[in-house]
Amino acid sequence: MGKRLFMAGIITLLILFIGCTREPVKTAQGYWDSAREYFNNGDYEQTVREYQKLVKYYPQDTLTVRTLFAVAEIYKNNLKDYDNSIGSYNKIIEQYANHSKAPNAMFMIGYIYANDLSDFDNAQKSYTKFIETYPDHMLVPSAKWEIQNLGKSLDEIPQLQTITKGSN
Repeated sequence: MGKRLFMAGIITLLILFIGCTREPVKTAQGYWDSAREYFNNGDYEQTVREYQKLVKYYPQDTLTVRTLFAVAEIYKNNLKDYDNSIGSYNKIIEQYANHSKAPNAMFMIGYIYANDLSDFDNAQKSYTKFIETYPDHMLVPSAKWEIQNLGKSLDEIPQLQTITKGSN
């Protein structure tokens, strides 16, 4: 009886161990395609889960940074979860600092603080860090413009006066 119980315990532990050692069940492209299908069906939370599996199992794949951007955009635009959006952009900056999209991620953090959260102090800090880190990037004029107009309504921005008056 004791041997049988011992063996049952061992088998249970093996099953648990095997179940806990998660291996990817799809290729990176497979996770990407699956996530896109969920996205097209409006299941944004499952989309994010599929994308996160791609990032977890294939951190060096060419799709990974693109995936992190997609996750950040879904959090921002579809789920209105700005903290997780910023977190995804920060992951790009921290883990893929040499990627060509890292500057865009840093810019977007400032953009979210300014335009979605109305956190103008953090927006200014983020934009300033972006300008200092990437002084020659094509988004630097946009970051400077954003800093200059933080907290202003569209009616208070002189460059937009002619546009808004011309459309009335």
